[in-house]
Order: sequence, then C-alpha cells, then structure tokens
Amino acid sequence: MSRINSEREWWKEAVIYQIYPQSFKDSDNDGVGDWQGIISKLDYLQSLGIDAICFRPFSSHLSHQDSLQKNTFEQLVKEANSRGLKVISSRADLPISFQTEHLILRESSNFLNPPTELKLSELKRIFRKREQAKDDWNCVYWGDHDTPRVLSRFGNTSKYENESAKMLGMILLTLKGTSLIYQGDELGMSNCIFNSVEEFRDEKVSEIYESVIKKIGIDEQVFLRVCNQISVDHARTPMPWDNTEMAGFTEGDMSWLKINPSNTRINVALQEKDSESILNFYRSLIKIRKEHPDLIYGDYNDLRPNCNKIFAYKRIGKDFTYLVLNNWTNKTQSFSVKCKASVLNLLLSNYSNESHYESNTFELQPYECRIYEYAH
Repeated sequence: MSRINSEREWWKEAVIYQIYPQSFKDSDNDGVGDWQGIISKLDYLQSLGIDAICFRPFSSHLSHQDSLQKNTFEQLVKEANSRGLKVISSRADLPISFQTEHLILRESSNFLNPPTELKLSELKRIFRKREQAKDDWNCVYWGDHDTPRVLSRFGNTSKYENESAKMLGMILLTLKGTSLIYQGDELGMSNCIFNSVEEFRDEKVSEIYESVIKKIGIDEQVFLRVCNQISVDHARTPMPWDNTEMAGFTEGDMSWLKINPSNTRINVALQEKDSESILNFYRSLIKIRKEHPDLIYGDYNDLRPNCNKIFAYKRIGKDFTYLVLNNWTNKTQSFSVKCKASVLNLLLSNYSNESHYESNTFELQPYECRIYEYAH
C-alpha cells in the first residue's frame, strides 16, 4: 500500500456534503438560495454526521444582495465551525482526485445522441481502475450539480424507490475514498419532470432548441424526453424541506427553478419523523463509516467483476473485513461467497426482514443491500 493511502488524514476520513447554493435555502424570499439560507440549515447538516460542506459553484449564482454582504460568508464559516463542520470553498483545496468517467457529462451532443447508460460491470471496472491508482486518493461520489440524479440513473423510481436509494447510499459510503454526498441524494431525490422546454433553466436546452431543434424540425416531444433524462436542472431543483407548495425552500411565491413535485412525499420534514427513511439510513451509514476505520483505509476486492446483477465486494482492513452485498436489480438474486469467519455480524441492511444465509449463500431481495463485519 502506498504512502498516500496508508497515512491517516482528516480529508480521507471525512464525509463531505456538496451544496448548490442557489437551490439550498432562500432566506430573503427572492426565490434564490443564499448564504443566510445555508446558515439557517446548519443544524440539519450537523445532524447528518458529516464533517465538511463544500460549494459548487462557490458564488456565481448567489443573489446580488447577499453577495455584497462580505461578512455573511465569514459568519457561515464561524457558525459551521462551532458545529464541528469544516467549510471548503472549492474542491480544488483538497488533495483528492475527482474522476468523471462514471458521469453523464454536459455536452451539446448528448441532447441529439443521448449516451447509453453504464452497465454495472462497466461501473465496477471504473472503481477497480481508481483503486489501482495507488498514488491518488479518490473522491467517491455519484454526481453533482452538473449531472442527472443518481437515483434516476441507476435506481428504481417507482416500486423500489426507497430500497434502491438506500442501496446507492450503501455503495457511496462503503467504497474506498472520501465520500461526497450531493444535496438531496440523502433523501432519495430523483429527476424532475419538466413539461415544456420553457420550464428549463439549463442554458444548453434553450441553446440547442433554438439553434438546432427548431431549424431541423426534430419532434419537440422527443427532445423534451431527452432533456428529462440528462439536463443539469434535475440536480438543481430546490431542496425539499417540507411538502408545501414551495417545499420550504422559500416563503416567497416563486423560485428561480421549478420545485420538483415529488416534494409532497420526498422531503426533510417527512423523513425526519420516519426511522426507516432514506435520510436516517444515510445517518446510520455515516455513523458506521466513522466507527470502522478499516472501511476507509482497507483494501477493495471486487467479488464478481463481470456480473451485472450484484455488486459485491470486500473491504479488507488490518483487523476486520467487511462484506458488502448490493442487489442491482428489481428481482431476487442469489449470491455465494466463501467466508472464513463462522459468524458474520450484520451492521446494516435496507430490509427489516433480511433473510439469513446458509452455506455461504445469500438470497438478496430486490435492491437489497447489506454490510457484514467479521474479524480476521
């Protein structure tokens, strides 16, 4: 193991939460998020168990009035630090590698020729490649403000919304590298349905619509379906704090971007009250990661590299090994693995009726995820 991977550093062990300031919380009711809005939600961020918050973009989309108040950001830093949270103004401030191979990057060509989605085996290959780069310490993240919602990409937004959102969280917080949560993923936010081209604020959408779609005569509904798959606006819809008309994002009567109508059932207030919510599952995962350093520094061993149904791997540390099982499908799957330990300690699962294993064979229900621990 290389020196960069073996030495303990706070930024390796940290769980970072990325905020898109324009969409997090509006304090002055102009429909645009601001620093004071973020300050008002620091208790929520602290309750997640995260270690740091970062912003992207840093200030270009803040309201004009708020950006003029030079001391507001200093107040944010002070208030965050008092809650044990570090504030990172730019991801570039950290010695962490941010790889983009797994993302749907914002390119004009995507809107005319949408990229095919990654197969699980291809995603595994990307993670293995990063693990083998011993001179880099990678950030593990599903997306950011420039990418569609991960749940709409790799999860199931209908029957297994809850289960698949938790499974994606399990992978995020048990792989090797610094974990970064993008705002709203801890709630299971998915892509927003935009009903017309005019509802988008994504500059690429309007640019391509005016310069290409209208001139060539491509069916607008076909173009709209593509936009509803890959537009950056999906990650930028305002944070849903409650189930009211403006989602608790603003007390004004408008927001700079459409409120995702899923806020009636996917919001902070509702999930705070539910012990089995996606939000509380994320809290449990963060706690487990902090209590088990071998999950941070241990080696990564992909158990089924070419399988497109189950994402199973071991995290092998100095004292403990962690077996992580994730069913990537909406059907029950069987998985067999040899474990030297006679007893596996189940740390967390997204099913309360988790079935026991026999003869090292596991039956995984749709989108079921589990993490086991055993001593060497």
